[in-house]
Parts: sequence; structure tokens; C-alpha cells
Amino acid sequence: MRSADRPIAVSMFVLLMVFWLGFLVHRAPRFAGSVWGGFFGVTAALCMLIPLAYTVVKRTPRVRQLLTARYSMGSLLRLHVYFGTVGTLLAIVHTGHEFRSTLGMALITSLLLIVFSGFIGHYYLRYVAENVRENESQLSVLWRSLELRSQALASGPLEPSVSMRAAAEVMSLATATAELQYSVRFQQRVRRIFNIWLNVHIACSASFYLLLVLHIWSGIYFGLRWLELARL
Repeated sequence: MRSADRPIAVSMFVLLMVFWLGFLVHRAPRFAGSVWGGFFGVTAALCMLIPLAYTVVKRTPRVRQLLTARYSMGSLLRLHVYFGTVGTLLAIVHTGHEFRSTLGMALITSLLLIVFSGFIGHYYLRYVAENVRENESQLSVLWRSLELRSQALASGPLEPSVSMRAAAEVMSLATATAELQYSVRFQQRVRRIFNIWLNVHIACSASFYLLLVLHIWSGIYFGLRWLELARL
């Protein structure tokens, strides 16, 4: 995702986290079953089909090759992030901040975990990866400078003052190189550890879509039963 899009995505994420806490001050038990509640629920479900489509495209080489001929994966990723976040916001609106049923709570929990794990995986790990690349580039420059200074120091006798200054410069470079190398190795370990967020994201997504199908089926089933009882 482009750096210009990051403030928008971060703002949407913060809004989602704040909006979810609305149940502390607001609850509308009947809203989910109302016309507007149903509208928001259907719209949220449709929005969540876009992230699913992105996952299919990303893991299907043939489809990915066809689509990336016209659209970049970065553009598709932006749709994945935006529609996923908007869909989650609409789903929370659909609930009316009333979390009573086990299925409903499981759906919202899986949705929030999807957004949170996706945010961590995409932004934090991307930041760490960019940091590692920059530090590795700086590290190669430091190694080269250290090698040249060491060769110059060992090339021949120098005046005592010049030799002491050169030795101090070599020691300073060696210290900076060691510290940067430690930082790179630490960030690489952090990156490997946080890669589990991708697995969490995929697992939560799979569970969410299964729960969503069950939620839609139960809504249709009990809705039809209610109509039959109403006719009687």
C-alpha cells in the first residue's frame, strides 16, 4: 500500500476500534432485525466478499496473472483493506451494539481479529521490513568504510597523532557497525516472530466466512418460520 494511503487506513482502523466500544453507551436490541439493520447487514456481507476475492486472486496463479495484467496487486490490496474495514464498520452498525447471541459475538470477535491481525501484519511487518532494508544498506556502507580505514591504518607507519586519530575513527566505525548489525538481527527475529500474524489473519478469515454462512442461513431459516407463524 502506498505511503499516502496509510493515514487513511490508520484513521479507519482507529475509528473502527472506537466505534466498536459504542456498546458501552448505546444499545439497540431490535435494530438488527429492522429494515435498516438488515440493509446494513447485507451491505456489510457484500463488502466482505471483496477481501475474500482478493485472497482467492492472490493464491490462484492463473486468476492473478489475468487480473494483474490490468490492475496491480497494490491496487487490489487497497480494495482488500478498505472494503474489509468498511464492511466491519457496517457489521457493527448492523448489530446495534447488542451482543447477546453466541453466533453474533463469534462473528464480531472474528471480524475484529481479522482487522487487528491484518493491520499488524500489513503495517507493522511492512515497517520492520523497510527498516531492515534501510539498515542493511547502511550496514554495507559502514562495513566498506571500516575496511578502507583499517587498510589505511595497516598500510604503513603514520605520525603518532595521525595514527591515534585514525585508530579512534576505526574504533568508532566498528562500534557503530556492531550496533547496527545487532539492530538488524533483532529486527529480523521480530519479523520472523510476527509472521504468525499472517496465519492468525487467515485462520480468523476462514472462521468468519463459515460463521457468516451460518448466520445468513439462520436468518433465512428463522425468518421463514416467523412468516409461517405470522400467517397462522
